[in-house]
Amino acid sequence: MKKQKTTRRAKRDKQAPIYAVVDLETTGTNVNHGDRIIQIGCVLVQDGQIINQFETKVNPREKIPYTIVQLTGIHNQDVRHAPLFEDVAGTIYSLLSGTIFVAHNVNFDFPFLNAELERAGYPQLPIPAIDTVTMSQILLPTAQSFRLRDLTSSLAIEHDHPHSAVSDAEATAQLLIDLLDRLHRLPTLTLGKIVDLQLALPQRTSEVFAQELKRRVDHPLPLADDLYVSHGLVLHKQRPLTVDKPSAAPRYPSTKRGKAKLFGDQLTVRTVQSKMMNSIYNNYTHDEPKNMIVEAGTGSGKTLGYLLPLSYVAHPDKRIVVSTATNLLQQQIAQQAVHQLNGVLPFKMNAVVVKGNDHYLDLAKFAHSLSVIEDSKLVQLLKARILVWLIETTSGDLDELNLTTQQSPYFTEIRHHGVKSLNPASELYNDDFLVRRDKRLKQANIVITNHAYLVAHAQELGDGTRRPYLVVDEAQHLSDSILHRSRRSFSFPRLRTAIHVLAGLVSNGEDRNLADIFADHALASYNVELLGGDLTTLDEALNRFQQALYRQFGQQTTAGGENELIEQELDNQQLAQLLDVSGPVMMDLEQALGSVQLHFSALQHIFNQQADRWLPSDRYLMSQFQSQMAKLTAADATLNKYNETLRQRRDAAAFWLTIRQSSEYSAMQLTGGLLAVNHYLTENVYPYFAQPLFVGATLFSSSRSRYLYQQLDLDRQSTLAKRFASPFDYQQHARLLVATDAPVPNRKNNAEYVRYLSRTIYQLTKQTDCQTMILFNSLVMIEQVYSQLRGTDLFDQRDILAQGITGGREKLLKQFANGKNAILLGAASFWEGVDLPKTALELLIITRLPFDAPDEVMTRAYHDLLKREGRNPFYGAALPKATMRLRQGVGRLIRTADDYGVAAILDSRLHSRRYGATILKSFPKDLPIMELPTDQLVATANNFIKKNHRHPEK
Repeated sequence: MKKQKTTRRAKRDKQAPIYAVVDLETTGTNVNHGDRIIQIGCVLVQDGQIINQFETKVNPREKIPYTIVQLTGIHNQDVRHAPLFEDVAGTIYSLLSGTIFVAHNVNFDFPFLNAELERAGYPQLPIPAIDTVTMSQILLPTAQSFRLRDLTSSLAIEHDHPHSAVSDAEATAQLLIDLLDRLHRLPTLTLGKIVDLQLALPQRTSEVFAQELKRRVDHPLPLADDLYVSHGLVLHKQRPLTVDKPSAAPRYPSTKRGKAKLFGDQLTVRTVQSKMMNSIYNNYTHDEPKNMIVEAGTGSGKTLGYLLPLSYVAHPDKRIVVSTATNLLQQQIAQQAVHQLNGVLPFKMNAVVVKGNDHYLDLAKFAHSLSVIEDSKLVQLLKARILVWLIETTSGDLDELNLTTQQSPYFTEIRHHGVKSLNPASELYNDDFLVRRDKRLKQANIVITNHAYLVAHAQELGDGTRRPYLVVDEAQHLSDSILHRSRRSFSFPRLRTAIHVLAGLVSNGEDRNLADIFADHALASYNVELLGGDLTTLDEALNRFQQALYRQFGQQTTAGGENELIEQELDNQQLAQLLDVSGPVMMDLEQALGSVQLHFSALQHIFNQQADRWLPSDRYLMSQFQSQMAKLTAADATLNKYNETLRQRRDAAAFWLTIRQSSEYSAMQLTGGLLAVNHYLTENVYPYFAQPLFVGATLFSSSRSRYLYQQLDLDRQSTLAKRFASPFDYQQHARLLVATDAPVPNRKNNAEYVRYLSRTIYQLTKQTDCQTMILFNSLVMIEQVYSQLRGTDLFDQRDILAQGITGGREKLLKQFANGKNAILLGAASFWEGVDLPKTALELLIITRLPFDAPDEVMTRAYHDLLKREGRNPFYGAALPKATMRLRQGVGRLIRTADDYGVAAILDSRLHSRRYGATILKSFPKDLPIMELPTDQLVATANNFIKKNHRHPEK
């Protein structure tokens, strides 16, 4: 046991409350089942200073489980001579008396400690307790994670030994000091609104906010200069864009010396990047520029590689539109690449990020929601987070909140539906985030969007006259965005739920509803009554549509087991006849939908005409109704899109029913859309821009393949293609190993194949103590291999993370990135978009070539389409797509010039099939590729990793 005092600053308010920040390490999570404390750490904080510390290990008088030893690093011998809890209980009780108990997850530490004190003959601590997890969720609304290790990392708080009680207590104490400082700087109006939410937080955490609000009576806080108040909300001011006055065009630095002078000490001149810049500049300053494809290997600096030359071409009065595959990449380009660009350019480029409307907060709807105290504790907590976020954000982009709950009904109510959905007379109209964004858009030189938005809003982003420059980054995903946009689902359960929610909002006996709001308005009451009848009619029409679909197509399905999910491909001719709006089924459904929309529009008109009459809760109720109505409108749009596709592109589309066999009607979904791009890009996107530039790290499957050109709707002869190899030294830093004797998986040998994978993965990971990612083609195979690995001692030595079993993609990536020797089993989304540099990934295992499942409905239909067109489905689509995906998967391994690693592919088809050589030729020329029997592959991989393995940086 040790007790230590820290140096105090002279000016400490000794009347301020003392916070006792406590962390416990225990043998388990349930004190009632005999789990015991093995270590206690306590740090006392007063007036923003640490004034005392206490730490002791505790003998639990039982064996510490191995999992706890792994987690905490505390072994049985470490506590053998430590005091019993009974021996230190008096000291702890005395130390904590009169303080405010603080913990990161206080509902674990506080009850556990009190139970141990009672067991030792002491009463429970009669002190308030507060929680730093929920305080962090409110006061750090954009944090990516609220684990202590992640919070301390993001706040640059020293935290050397996670899961050591004293280290965790010290880190939590520093976190508390930061949180209390943020609380003291929180605008009083925002603080008052948080208190008004009546938050149900752990223990007495909510009192921290109430007490701070009470303190403001005698200590008022002026509003910070970068904030302003609008109709009860504190918002962050938006800095106006500075627009350069047109001047003589600056000279582009085409030489290495010119670039070095421009970059100064801000950037390093890279040979590959310089060649890329010059080729782009030369093409777009040519008298007849061409469409251009640039494949730039990992590490070449491709983003700046296209932004810099195009900035010189576009300056001073043309615009660059950059489209990329994901919202995350949008943010990276805006925050990193554009910042670097403006750090070296002799002129300023303004950038604006543009996403779909539903990514943004509707400020007016959120303001209305504050007037309602929700039953859901989570929703009330979200409101508090958003209130604090509003004093930080200038974009209103909900993605900044890093939430995993954006599918909840509350987000449906506060999401934006576009500027056209707003009332220009609304109090918050000029503060609305989309209104502000559209103003900035007019002054932007660079617009950063995503493929989905580009495809849907090309005319809006482009200009047929001035024709901005278009850059399609991660270009291999552009056609997927078109197909994804065309493929829509009509979910009967989802639509039926929306109808029932709407019916409850019209006239629910318990809660306030539309009938109550408009009770004394005759015309409105009449429309409410009609609306109730419309919803009943709509529900009946929906049932008839579902029954008609099942009669025509569902009875063709082969009966499966209880609760089995089956898919039935539909005949497009028959579906077109059923969806014909002149037919009785669809006519009834369309009329019912139209009637609901008509009568709600009438109510909205009355409501808006008498805006001063309504309570905030009334506005919120109308907003809830409008949000549910949006689902009906979307369903109607889906049916119209189906009809349009069946009329215009019937031969290039596929539709299918998904039925849950145990409840054949209630769990039915109709899905469908285009199978191929079919000149969509040349007709609907490219005409609004100058000749587009397509960029990516893995665009080509081979030098001869036409796959990419077909996917991008490009004529090969009129397109300039440039390929720039990665600058990395693969010869010294990497190995690609192919197992020549791996069993080829099929339905007959699945058990043998699973055993082979499990055995080989065990052998590869048992001897290498490094970060390992294993890529699969299906979650089912992950489950089967994970189950086999559970029976080995690998689980006693390593953190094993499995998609669909131990968490989803984002959670697993965060855990893996913070690991030292973790093993991650992932499918689908892990094949690309994962950046794990240095020691974060050293061994990559690919279990199977990433071909699409041939029995999947859309794959089968697309291959049938290619056959009808006289093309070979395997060589024309399946092989190039799998090759590009495999290149992307292997590309996860070496991310910086200093990385080392091994990629092991456990699929012998690369060795035995003719197409294997074609795939292997697509990898960098200097990447050593070795085709070996599995035992030699394991030995080679282990030797290379042991030779080059470096311990993770602290």
